[in-house]
Amino acid sequence: MKSPGQFHVFLVLAALLFVGSQVCGCDEDGGDKVDAGTDAGDAGGDTDTDTDPDFEIDPQRIHDDVAQLASDDWGGRKPGTEGNEAALDYVASLLEELGLDAESDVHFRQPFTYQAWAITGDAAAVIDTTTLDYGTDYQIFAYSGSGNVTAEMVFVGHGMTVPAFSATAYPDCPLPESGYDDFDGVDVTGKIALVIRHGPADLESIHDNCPANSVCNSTPCLWNFGYKANNAAAHGAVGMLMVNHYQIGGAVESGGTIGEEYYDDDFPSLFVDRGEIEAAVPNLQSWSGTIDSTLQPNSQATGVNATIDVSSGVEETVTENLLAVFEGTDPVLKDEVILIGAHIDHLGIDPISGDIFNGADDNASGSAVNMELARAMALSGIQPARTVIIAWWNAEEVGLIGSCYYVDNPSIPIANMIAAYSVDMVGSGNGTGVMVSGGIVSENSWLVDVMSGSAEDQGYDYLVNAGAATQNSDHACFAQAGVPAVMVATLGEHGYYHTPQDTIDKILVDDLAAAAYLMWALLEPVAMGMEDLYTGTKSTAMSFDPRDADARDWRNRDL
Repeated sequence: MKSPGQFHVFLVLAALLFVGSQVCGCDEDGGDKVDAGTDAGDAGGDTDTDTDPDFEIDPQRIHDDVAQLASDDWGGRKPGTEGNEAALDYVASLLEELGLDAESDVHFRQPFTYQAWAITGDAAAVIDTTTLDYGTDYQIFAYSGSGNVTAEMVFVGHGMTVPAFSATAYPDCPLPESGYDDFDGVDVTGKIALVIRHGPADLESIHDNCPANSVCNSTPCLWNFGYKANNAAAHGAVGMLMVNHYQIGGAVESGGTIGEEYYDDDFPSLFVDRGEIEAAVPNLQSWSGTIDSTLQPNSQATGVNATIDVSSGVEETVTENLLAVFEGTDPVLKDEVILIGAHIDHLGIDPISGDIFNGADDNASGSAVNMELARAMALSGIQPARTVIIAWWNAEEVGLIGSCYYVDNPSIPIANMIAAYSVDMVGSGNGTGVMVSGGIVSENSWLVDVMSGSAEDQGYDYLVNAGAATQNSDHACFAQAGVPAVMVATLGEHGYYHTPQDTIDKILVDDLAAAAYLMWALLEPVAMGMEDLYTGTKSTAMSFDPRDADARDWRNRDL
């Protein structure tokens, strides 16, 4: 295996052959070029923007960038705060040092406005006679409405309503054609809906392939927190308590969002530790298990009261995405785009506990890897055939707002985009490789093939695993727009996800290295139009067959 500390620019010769460009190793007056180095402790250091064929990806430099982005001083990078703006400025300063002028078309900020949600007062939750502890026993969903309600909890399964459908129209839906409705047979009017996360038997095919009732505002939606809350409200409930599904642990998770699009200002919603509910409703697991085994609703009145007290509101907030564009050079392929995105925001400071959600793994890690990919694109001498966009999205944590805004307001037509990646949570794990979520979807499989094949050719022994589709990161809106789109996260446990413990001391250089090397292994061949090396599909723009033995020997040539 080649040392993963060495960065291999194995497609520079392809650039010479392919687009006829010349990567010069000298300055304008013929002198020796100064190496393009960067200091690990700043956003690019004293960067000379001349190219350097010996440029190396530096995992320690990535780690240093994570440390800065996830520092206490920047307060969890919630959109609209000084810390979020400081993080954007930090990345923008690097792009400027790399020669991407803020006044040009190749580095720009994309402002957008959204209704930012915030807790505005104290909160309380009581199950039967037990008062729960905020932050440990329960969390408030972002975009929860306000309310102080005491009512009986009614167990409504997964809070889903699937109308009757034709198997011809929905051939991959595993539910019966007669439909599925968790609200059948129970009355939740004036009650609190008790909902299990996800769906029956945790079958993602239900979420992906089954129809939903009119409460759904965009498909797929059946697993969405906001859909479940609004569906409960539509059936007469006055609040929602959600617990984790039984395929995973029952601990409460913070950072879940109802979403701006589902916001109901007088419908409070909490995420509650499952054990606290089971103490008052001991049949909960049995009821849920029956749903899992039969794929039929099994809703029940609990006879147990609960109290929910939430004060919250929304305020119009202006923030922005940040994008760097590396324009393609091939006459045919330059209009095609590959996009690598990572969200730069996180959850900010909890207004009740005062805890900082630093978001080192989620997602300072992905933002820092993208900074290193920008350095590689600018400094390595690669002349991409296709246009490459590296993006830092904002307001992901409250509903993928920034990335979805870009899909609706693209700088380059979405129809031109051949692939979109979300680099999200790549700082913790076991250092063995990455999971490509969405990689098992047929139209995305080539993205996995290129990454794994290119990495193997470079001598890396990292794992590249294809996973099920997931809608909880910034690739989702691109996928809904018809773009092959996946999320990349490092393999292993991400145990501090959405907790105040997601800090720099949990970040492993080995995981950052795996993500950076594998993303570059993917980015180079796709940017150069050379994915056919790993997919068997010949690019019509190529002037020679890249599968020719001599052409495949680029990596061993002195450039």
